[in-house]
Amino acid sequence: MTGYGWDDLPGEVRDAVEVECGTIQHATSLPGGLTAGVAVRLDATRGPVFLKALPAASPSAPLYLREQHVGVALPEGVPAPRMLWSGHTAGWVWLAFEHVEVRRPVVLSPGSPDVADVVDIVRVLGELLVPNPAAEVPPVADNVMFLTRRADALLADPPSDLASLPAYRAARAGLDMDALAGDTLLHADFHEGNLLAGPAGVRLIDWGLACQGAAWVEIALLIPRLILAGHTPEQAEVLADQLPAWKAAPEVAVTGLAAVWSLFREFVARNGPERIRASRARAAEAGRAWVEYRTS
Repeated sequence: MTGYGWDDLPGEVRDAVEVECGTIQHATSLPGGLTAGVAVRLDATRGPVFLKALPAASPSAPLYLREQHVGVALPEGVPAPRMLWSGHTAGWVWLAFEHVEVRRPVVLSPGSPDVADVVDIVRVLGELLVPNPAAEVPPVADNVMFLTRRADALLADPPSDLASLPAYRAARAGLDMDALAGDTLLHADFHEGNLLAGPAGVRLIDWGLACQGAAWVEIALLIPRLILAGHTPEQAEVLADQLPAWKAAPEVAVTGLAAVWSLFREFVARNGPERIRASRARAAEAGRAWVEYRTS
């Protein structure tokens, strides 16, 4: 959801951007996801760039600051657009990236060639991002605790239509936060909306939820996305088996993480903004199928 355009930015921000990329000849607003900020392609005299910006007082500003920190630290070879410049100007946080000329949507359904590319991206991240090059990101347990609070609220007072309640409760009880710990930088938000198919292949964007943890967690967070795209739980885990880090994943912790991932979406499907409830219900169904597969 885009709340602002290029012309809504303070003049000081626009001037700071133009110092880096040259005179802006044309600005095209782009979809900005759930964050109500600027998301715009800038055609400048030194070439096109992608700019995202948000008021520093916004609740989402810490995610931009985390992405800024990670953007500086990502090593060569990571399949992500390079952050070119960034700043905190006139009460706004802004980040400028290489522009990716998107050729088509990324598709994660069975048979799509993008699936192999995405699995390979996970492999590359597991190789290049250990030890974690962005030392100040929070532990993955912080991200998961955000999910867990909603999951536990739902389990404490389950709605009558909540399916698979015994499986959810058993799986949730087995989640040990210590099992998530590790020294790998995780993106932690793999989904089709954060993947761009450009001239150089598929690229991963939006590192605002980046965190540090065990490499297998990245894979576990991808699996329900694959199921949502049409894979069976068994097919999704076969894909995960191609990745060395998955072999170290503790079974009980994986099942527990699957449960809180799905329960969080069950919660949002019932209590979140109307505009996202249907999509979260579909995601919850995918996550629930994975939990049922692992606990059957």
